[in-house]
Amino acid sequence: MTQAIFAPTPDRTACGGHFERLSVLLGQPVDTDLALVGMVSAGVSPGVIDNLVRSGLTRKELDFVINPRTLTHRLARHESLTREESERAVRVASLLALAEQVFGDRHLATDWMRKPLRRFDEQSPLEISRTEQGARLAETALIQIDEGYFA
Repeated sequence: MTQAIFAPTPDRTACGGHFERLSVLLGQPVDTDLALVGMVSAGVSPGVIDNLVRSGLTRKELDFVINPRTLTHRLARHESLTREESERAVRVASLLALAEQVFGDRHLATDWMRKPLRRFDEQSPLEISRTEQGARLAETALIQIDEGYFA
């Protein structure tokens, strides 16, 4: 009997509506991680910024996703975000959706994302999520919280 070397990625569709919430934040349906890859490659709508703001983040907090002046131009020209901007937008939306899932409340999720944490050298999860590696650390912290570890 052979044993798999790699465990499959957990199916997040069974995790309390992660993809449903992510679809709302991104402003278009998404049901798999592979669909997210395609979405980033194609470029997401700049409306994602408004969706994130409606979910409790501020435009100032999202300046790292896209420069406000550039956002104004993209909206006026009905252009999608670039691949890099889309990557950052999806990163923040995914982290917010996971935080909402873990805490069960939008306000608790955004409060956690803003709170400086010792494990991140007194940076907030939102601050460290400016990079992909930082977002992975924040995601790991959320998973640990969800599983009952102190983060």
